[in-house]
Amino acid sequence: MTLAVAVAALAFTIAAGFNDGGNLLAVAASSRVIAPAKAFLLIVASACAGPFVFGTAVANTTGAGIADFRAVGAATLLAALVGALVTIGAAYAARVPTSLTIAFFSSMIGALWAGPGLAAVHWSGVAKVGISMVGCVAIGLVAGAVTYGVLRWILARVHRPVALRILSLQWLSVALMAMGYGANDMEKIAGVLAAVVQTSTFSVPAWTLAVAAGGFAAGLALGGMRVAKTVGGKLFSIRSLHALAAQSASAATVIGAALAGGPLSTTDTSASALVGVGAVYNPRAVHWRVVQEIAVAWVVTIPVALGAGALAGALARAF
Repeated sequence: MTLAVAVAALAFTIAAGFNDGGNLLAVAASSRVIAPAKAFLLIVASACAGPFVFGTAVANTTGAGIADFRAVGAATLLAALVGALVTIGAAYAARVPTSLTIAFFSSMIGALWAGPGLAAVHWSGVAKVGISMVGCVAIGLVAGAVTYGVLRWILARVHRPVALRILSLQWLSVALMAMGYGANDMEKIAGVLAAVVQTSTFSVPAWTLAVAAGGFAAGLALGGMRVAKTVGGKLFSIRSLHALAAQSASAATVIGAALAGGPLSTTDTSASALVGVGAVYNPRAVHWRVVQEIAVAWVVTIPVALGAGALAGALARAF
């Protein structure tokens, strides 16, 4: 059972590298300040460093804060992962945007519901996840708008050489956003793996972080570039200043949540920050229909993943 959980967890991290990594790469490369190949290396290296710089609070929330997996068993974790993967696969097949984080935690609640029952759920942990998920979208939106407004005001008052140096800070913003991803999104799977092998005291072994990082890098290498080409400029035509503002706002939001142990989606945060930037830059340039489609997909993902997780949990309990 432990091996099955590890395989499913690895599959989830590869999907995350393909989807989330591709979105990170899209924002980094769309502005043309950083070449795609260099952005790829920077994102992978920074994501791997994230847990060691900002800690493993999110892994602790995922592996021990939602339920006592020593009591409920590895089968429930496997069902949660399978339900999430089914949801993500269905979304890809239908070419509908979705959030891996929403799918993961919704499926986990469904698996717990159909398995040991809702009495096993730590609702304080679920509340932390919910607040983080909703908060990241709201904060990212406002932070993106404010950051872009401030940067635009500064650049209008400095000479061109200084402006170019400021825009080159995108290297730092990409690195920080990827580190935030490593300390947040990537740690969800590390927390699941740690929960499977936990003893009397929950801890996050280094090998669980290595597995999560390896899967993310593999997914980004396999399909991230294609995703980047597809989603680059999907919300609006991104320029270097837009990317710098969105990445800086996203990085601050995601890192803050990681330090507090609040799981969220870096991709969702980045998307909301881009919308905030676009709303200040030129509301007419934003593809609001795409924004609406993404928002609807996020909401629809909850019941779909909840049902998929519940079905997987019921099957796991039956067999």
